[in-house]
Amino acid sequence: MGVVVSFRNYDLMPRFDGKPWTQIMIYEAATAAGPWTDLIDTLNITPTASDPSNPEPISFTTEKGTIQGGWYMCRFSDADNDSYDTEPLQNSPPNEIMCTLDDINGNLDGVIIEATPDNSDLVQVSVARVVRGYLSRIIDPVSLASWVTPDVTPDIIREIAAKLCASQIYYNEISRTSIEVTNNNYAQRKYDEAMALLQEVINGSIVLYDPSTGLPIVVSPADSLGTEDFFPVDSTDRAFTLSMNL
Repeated sequence: MGVVVSFRNYDLMPRFDGKPWTQIMIYEAATAAGPWTDLIDTLNITPTASDPSNPEPISFTTEKGTIQGGWYMCRFSDADNDSYDTEPLQNSPPNEIMCTLDDINGNLDGVIIEATPDNSDLVQVSVARVVRGYLSRIIDPVSLASWVTPDVTPDIIREIAAKLCASQIYYNEISRTSIEVTNNNYAQRKYDEAMALLQEVINGSIVLYDPSTGLPIVVSPADSLGTEDFFPVDSTDRAFTLSMNL
């Protein structure tokens, strides 16, 4: 089985001689510097009614890659074998920590806004930090630290992480086209849904199950932060108190 490599929204070079690009040759190398001698696949470009001087972006996939994390260069050619090369692209796997791209896209429309490795990798890191931070008071740190892929993350945490990722991705996208984002928007609603579920996990209303064993994960429910979480605390069993003269 080969390595699947997808190329999204490639902008074809405009031409003003009426000749369309007809073929894509995909080359593979171990580094961004090449050499670009290993031709792994040749794809035909389906004829369209678009003007060659203003071609529409195209997306395509090959299943003939041989290097995990390899580099790929595409050469576009026409019927006369005239061609041009694109900038090399690395086939980096998506940074899926607590949820998959499919989990995230289940909360998005998948047409106007879709989660991709490009727009979700950094969001995944941020969301994992936030979720672990909230749950660190009730779940053993060793258990939390083991949630490094979606497969070993409890299902409800995957759902929470997916909603938080979708919220941030949606917010990032609409922020590009609007200088003012109202509070009552889809991103906010997804965030609210995620935080409501997270609060139920924290207070013990939702039980977490270990995906590997199917057994409940032991937690110490907590409703909210209390006075013991803040310093200084005036208590006789502490080294420093509010009444102490320093």
